[in-house]
Amino acid sequence: MSLSCTPTERKKPVRNLILAGVVACSSAMVASSESNAQDVVLVEDDKSRLPEATQPSEEQIKKWIEELASENYAARESASRRISRHLTAALPLVLESAESAKDSNAEQLLQFLGFVASEAFTEPGMKAYASLERIANDRTTHRAVVAQRILESISVQMRDLAIDRLSRVGITVETRYLSVLTRTIEVRNALVIDSRFSGKEEDLVLLKWVFDVQFVKLDGPHINHAILNQVSRMSRLNSLQIIDTTLQASDLECLLNAPDLKLLEILYTPIDDSSIAILEQLPVFGDMQLFGTKISAQGAKDLVARIDSANVFVGRGGFLGIQCEPSSLIIREVVPNGPADRSGIRNLDKLLRIDGVSISNFDELRRELAKSADGEKVVVEFERPVMTFRRPNGRGNGPDGPRLDAYSPMKVEVTLGRRPSELNR
Repeated sequence: MSLSCTPTERKKPVRNLILAGVVACSSAMVASSESNAQDVVLVEDDKSRLPEATQPSEEQIKKWIEELASENYAARESASRRISRHLTAALPLVLESAESAKDSNAEQLLQFLGFVASEAFTEPGMKAYASLERIANDRTTHRAVVAQRILESISVQMRDLAIDRLSRVGITVETRYLSVLTRTIEVRNALVIDSRFSGKEEDLVLLKWVFDVQFVKLDGPHINHAILNQVSRMSRLNSLQIIDTTLQASDLECLLNAPDLKLLEILYTPIDDSSIAILEQLPVFGDMQLFGTKISAQGAKDLVARIDSANVFVGRGGFLGIQCEPSSLIIREVVPNGPADRSGIRNLDKLLRIDGVSISNFDELRRELAKSADGEKVVVEFERPVMTFRRPNGRGNGPDGPRLDAYSPMKVEVTLGRRPSELNR
């Protein structure tokens, strides 16, 4: 399903919004009192008016551009219509003029660019929007302020339109509970592209308009380079999960130009040691988690040694399915129907050893589990509290309550699974 839209469908709401926003930001956009019938007659009788099929000369286009700054309202409107009629030929000169114009005569030209940029799904619209961005980046000028207000008006409208259209091809933006690092957390405005995506490559261009998304999850074997490339261009991206894909090392190169990331997780994706040269250059300044990849043990050591800007963890992908206190390893939650649950491990059990190796904190537990892959077996030793219910101090006037009598040592064999990317609750 493609998201191409008709001119009528794109046109009215965005253009009305842009017009309102531009008028609000500059008094020069208020129609002047000269817009009377005589003005209109003079413009319409202008002998320089071209037939529809005739291509205008550069001199004619420059004259129209100059007329956009005319004090005569009708002259401005006529020039705007003529430029619009010959937009393909005129746009390069319009962009050049807008980016070199002085503050004193730039506002009407920027207003015209706003109308063109409001058709942001078209090639002229994208060029006009990019020009406004360049102008807005020069923050020392008044025209930069005007350009920024126009951009904000366009962006708000395009964001809502983009989310609506993306949802039609299975890309969602919503609050979700996701497994991040070793915890399940609530993520607001999480953008998820998974097996429900039914769109085409051109639909992915809409992602640039979803400017308030910081967390993106890419899940499934259909995730390709084109999807990752467009996601890497999202302006506020700071957390990225790549799960169960077929992406290779070369596909990660587009992330070199991504915004600074505080989290990059790559799970169950067949990148190998050839990806290390790319991974060490990525703009990750928080946590880099590689889980269930094909990176070798030596490759993992090399990667950790080369990166000092992020906390790097590389594991083979085996998942036990528990959450516990970091210092005491007392289990606080067992993932329902996960590996630990199926092996009889319960809440309040205290972990002691993995495959005979003693563990005393969460980092040591994760280090030992990292040695095993999905489907491999490990022996888990733990203590289970033995509780009895007694009346306090043996008296009969207090409420009944549990009391710890002892710990019972236990040992089970667990077949590790895959870490779930999402828990529904």
